[in-house]
Amino acid sequence: MLPAIFLTVVVDLIGFGLILPLLPFYAGSFGASPFVIALLAAVFSIAQFLAAPLLGALSDRFGRKPVFLLCTALTAGGYLTLAFAQTLTVIFIARTIAGIGAGKIGIAQAIIADATPPEKRARGMGLVGAAFGIGMILGPVLGGLLVGPDPLHPNYHLPAFAAAGASLTALLLAVLTIRETLTVPLAARAGLRIRHPLAALPQVSRAALAFILINGVINFVFAQVETLFPLFTAARLGWHAYEVGIAFTFIGVVVLTMQGVLIGPLTRRFGESRLLAAGILALALGTVMTEWVFAEPVMGLSILLTAGGFGMINPSIASLISRSAGEGHVGLTMGVSQSMSALGRVVGPVWGGLLFEQAGITSPYLVGGAILLLTLIAGWRHIRLPQPAGAAP
Repeated sequence: MLPAIFLTVVVDLIGFGLILPLLPFYAGSFGASPFVIALLAAVFSIAQFLAAPLLGALSDRFGRKPVFLLCTALTAGGYLTLAFAQTLTVIFIARTIAGIGAGKIGIAQAIIADATPPEKRARGMGLVGAAFGIGMILGPVLGGLLVGPDPLHPNYHLPAFAAAGASLTALLLAVLTIRETLTVPLAARAGLRIRHPLAALPQVSRAALAFILINGVINFVFAQVETLFPLFTAARLGWHAYEVGIAFTFIGVVVLTMQGVLIGPLTRRFGESRLLAAGILALALGTVMTEWVFAEPVMGLSILLTAGGFGMINPSIASLISRSAGEGHVGLTMGVSQSMSALGRVVGPVWGGLLFEQAGITSPYLVGGAILLLTLIAGWRHIRLPQPAGAAP
């Protein structure tokens, strides 16, 4: 089951990697300001925030596979809408559809939680991150080739068609290879009591909720880094879509190495809690370093710390959340986690976009680094849990 979900998510995230580095430039071609570009990222996350808990609850009730298939089809529809866009309004609609489809990541994590024992769950969750890494390696390269190296005559529609093709291929793979992992008794006990995204919070255990809130803050900060990166590098280093695509490929290599190769041995050696703390510190340092970025080598070091830290955080905190979920509510809990992460990615770009325009291009990164350090201090009591079996003292 793990190879099947891994392959499906990889193919789908290639489409995500195709679009992500190009989207700010695509929106800019319609006259969008940095703040409007930040709003475009926020719309995607608003849709995910609203949809993810309901999708997670639906997967607890009716099964993981049908909900996963629905989300993948929506993602393909969003990319097709983007490919035919002729106005900025249609681009916003396209990103809304894709944001709803992004709920499949929480469903994929629920499938992994169903299929893995607790002591191997961090490595299983790392497969989603590794899939993201591969998508961010191949996607930006393909996107850069399809958009073309000439910044004066870019082709933004062709990468969108390619992204739609990748998601449709992932849909076919999911139909053929993914099997249902939810047992009938659990499905029978699970209920649909979701009225709005925050209504699911009382159904989440207190231990899981603490990690969900920490994850939301982390995504709030990382969303600023991710959304404003093309604009920052264009202003500071003179980069265009082609160079940004190469940089995103480097990010993908770092994430793939961390989550596809290193996360298993590191988890066995140190445990999820210590890796979470180390990842937050690395992410904070890499974020703050942008203040001193005036050349490519320093930018590369900042990317290494930022991507490596985030790659360390994701599987660790996903494992901690799933292990803290109550029986029969894993899908719901992972859906709430995705929703709260999406909420962070809603507020983060908007806040960062305002700072970028009003207080300087490095201000979102400096403020974000400070927020990460404060989060680590405030959440230390929850992060410092007993280490899992096999972790070194």
